[in-house]
Amino acid sequence: MLRNIQLLIVLIFMMGLMSCSKNVIESKATQATIAVRLGTNATQLSKASTPSFSFTDLGGTTFTITEARINVRHIQFDYPEGNSDNFNQISLNGPFLIDLITGTSNPEIGAFDVEPGIYKRIDVRLDDAEADDGLVSGNDDLLDNTLVVKGSFDYDGNTNRNFTFILKFNEDIRFEEPGGISINEGETKDIILNLKVDEWLSNINITECLDDGDIVLEGSGDLIINDNNNNDCNNFEGTIKANIKNNYDFD
Repeated sequence: MLRNIQLLIVLIFMMGLMSCSKNVIESKATQATIAVRLGTNATQLSKASTPSFSFTDLGGTTFTITEARINVRHIQFDYPEGNSDNFNQISLNGPFLIDLITGTSNPEIGAFDVEPGIYKRIDVRLDDAEADDGLVSGNDDLLDNTLVVKGSFDYDGNTNRNFTFILKFNEDIRFEEPGGISINEGETKDIILNLKVDEWLSNINITECLDDGDIVLEGSGDLIINDNNNNDCNNFEGTIKANIKNNYDFD
């Protein structure tokens, strides 16, 4: 049974500096200030000798994930209409490499001021890690890719097979509330945005693809899915993209 492993984006309002999409706004006493921390609610994972979580595909094969990393380009806040500074957005520019198992971010994210009001939404932009970013080496699977997931699985009587999923895509995850996201003047407030990571790989059937020969194991018996060998069996990549965009909530 899947365990709910979440990528938490914690918005903590305090004093600091705000970065705008085009301008820097001077700090005001009436403004709130956001400090953003990206992490994983991994209490149980941290207690394990080898942190991991599992999912079972539609064909009944269980995959144990021991590494999951993703590249976040920026986090963007849509300003409320009629704000006093007449800006449309503030952008917390990355990139940030997020380890979904340990809950760490490289680099860490600092604090910045925001205008009080009712925000339309918060966008998290996922895209590929680039060499010029200086965060990944030339032999890192995440270079020129967006998401890397690794671990082991049991197939055809072998319980010690390894798998690697390497996907490249550009997607926005949009966090919205029906009445908007309210931020009051001068208040300190935490907003937690939950990315349901364990559901990103749901509704896929890798077992069927293997059984039908649409996906072929490496000579070592390992499974590697990337741009070079992914024939998009059962719309594998499209399903994962849809899962990422649609599996989130607020706490």
